[in-house]
Amino acid sequence: MVDPMSDPLQTAANFRYSDSFFPYGFQVYLRSNNSDVLAAAKESWGAFRGRFESKPLELRVLVSRGGAACGKSAPLYRAQRNLLTAIADADNWAVCDLANGFGFLNLSGEVVEDSEFFRFHFLEGAVYTLLNACHILTIHAGCVAWKGTGVVLAGQSGAGKSSFAYACARRGWTYVADDASSIPFSLSTRTVLGNPRTVRFRPSALKLFPELQGCVKLRNGKPTIEIKTEQFGNFESAEQCDVGRLIFLNRDASASRPALSAVSRGESRRRIYQSPLPAELPIHRHRREALERLLQAECYELSYSHFDEAITLLERTCEQG
Repeated sequence: MVDPMSDPLQTAANFRYSDSFFPYGFQVYLRSNNSDVLAAAKESWGAFRGRFESKPLELRVLVSRGGAACGKSAPLYRAQRNLLTAIADADNWAVCDLANGFGFLNLSGEVVEDSEFFRFHFLEGAVYTLLNACHILTIHAGCVAWKGTGVVLAGQSGAGKSSFAYACARRGWTYVADDASSIPFSLSTRTVLGNPRTVRFRPSALKLFPELQGCVKLRNGKPTIEIKTEQFGNFESAEQCDVGRLIFLNRDASASRPALSAVSRGESRRRIYQSPLPAELPIHRHRREALERLLQAECYELSYSHFDEAITLLERTCEQG
């Protein structure tokens, strides 16, 4: 054990556990002094394989005994220039270098032992933040594909993105993502990456899909339905697809039948683009270029009240294209 008096910053900490993981196909080199950290990473990204030639991200996680005596709390995020911090308390915090793809997490054993909490608030939060700063643009949208034509499903919170994606998959569509679709900087195509191994819903989805009974759990402190798609027998999925349609969902109970209306590129850009990262980062040019590639797709608003009729209309639209 290193003498804290001779190494007060713990720069010589023994990160004896290490491995590489590939969320969305990008390499993340993870080191820690606690094996539970790597087990949690395997739960999140163990099924992914490397697909992109890019500079690896690096994450170091130092786990200390004790701490968090007052219980676990979600971190507060702040960022300036290339630095982002996520601070829950004195024992649990993270700092990420957004320009260089490096993150350092200092956590208590109590937090890491709660794998669900640790993964959501710290591990996945840090990795996805670094990925978005270095390799991908992630938008709040689902993604499915019909006979080779990818369809991004965007819309405001409550528009039914995850439910619509799941309803499409039950109809034989290919499922790519429920509410997080990512566009890699390194490609020149309208390619969208997703995590097709999990689908999440609000509890209200139980009224639409009775087969989801018994799947409610707490995630981020909120009741959530979370299911591994491997549990569905005839569920076709893919980690990526090329997008031909960008659809803004408008769930309208008064709509007697579904209708598509064209949305201009400028209006689509306004609806879909959010950039929480600091303005000083040079990566913003790549983020805008990725978005503009996506906006080359045909953009529509879909007003609907029932899934089946709306999906039939989308199928005809994809086949005509």
